[in-house]
Amino acid sequence: MKSGIVPRALVVPAVLGLAVANAQPLTPTVLTPLSTALNETSGLLVIDGQVWTQLDSGNPNALYQVDPGTGDVLRTVTVANASNVDWEDLTTDGTWVYIGDFGNNSGARTDLRVYRVPLTDLLDPGTMALQADTIMFSYADQIDFTPANNANDRDCEAMIAMDDSLFLFTKNWLSSNTYLYVLPAQPGTQLAVRRDTLDTQGLVTGAARDVFSGSVALCGYTTVLTPFIWQLEGFTGHDVFGGSAERHVVQAPLTQMEGIAWSAPGTLHLTNEQNALAPARLWSLDVDLATALPAEERVEGATAHFDAQAGILTIDTPTAEQLKVIDTAGRVVLQVTLAAGTTRVPTAEWAPGPYVLHMRGLRGDGMLVVAH
Repeated sequence: MKSGIVPRALVVPAVLGLAVANAQPLTPTVLTPLSTALNETSGLLVIDGQVWTQLDSGNPNALYQVDPGTGDVLRTVTVANASNVDWEDLTTDGTWVYIGDFGNNSGARTDLRVYRVPLTDLLDPGTMALQADTIMFSYADQIDFTPANNANDRDCEAMIAMDDSLFLFTKNWLSSNTYLYVLPAQPGTQLAVRRDTLDTQGLVTGAARDVFSGSVALCGYTTVLTPFIWQLEGFTGHDVFGGSAERHVVQAPLTQMEGIAWSAPGTLHLTNEQNALAPARLWSLDVDLATALPAEERVEGATAHFDAQAGILTIDTPTAEQLKVIDTAGRVVLQVTLAAGTTRVPTAEWAPGPYVLHMRGLRGDGMLVVAH
């Protein structure tokens, strides 16, 4: 067994509240053109090494596993009891995969919904069809449903899952900003409540949350098809726009970036749909992460050490603390209350791969990597 605690940089925001900056441009790498069957790729999910996407309006009610080396479709999974009015994004909370059927170019839809399917079933290579639960929702503050095609602020193509909630980032055609709406991640009829606004200087088309750092990334493009990403970091709890925010121009041909997903800490995958200027493609993009907790939330003197030979993670903390260990999918591998002092945690039964230790003194300090 090989492993180690990989150092992570600590960056603490200099000011409280949202600090917005236009940062240096970023240059992505093309991994592969996508199969022409995926020309209308919209959402993106990378989990356990598998790359998944779906297509938007007018396409099948299906999820597609993609070969990241060739762009070919490896597997098609039909969501049997769902319809694809306008599927726009994919996300997961480690238990469920959520499919956002909330594309709303006219701003007049009254049948907005999110489907959810079990993550373990989707990842099972024998699965060819799934049954979904349905979360019906409406925007709590919307009273005008007059159709205004590509001229409204109620379109949506971006979503993340966090704790017990779904966070939607609207695609605002009129204002070129985004509204943050939150709704319960539970089947039934729900209200999406508006929490905040960010001046994104363009149309937001995808969102992803890194379970290791907590960083949220948004992708999109301007009205002249210049792609960009936003990095949202250093926020507390669900206050997604409450930390620092950096906007990066993505140096790629003028294109509609539609899907975004974290494939590893500091690495994003993106997809663009096919248009007259470019084919549909899968990209990789490296970004810097600011992974510190606010000073008042850190525990001074907490340390972690991994013994590769014994397969034991040793944690020393001066106070009793909650420890949560999660994998790349956001699944909780371990959740326990540590007493003050030394605690030894066996890891021999953990699957190979990276894990993050969520504890006030450790989050952002290191990542545990297990390899057999």
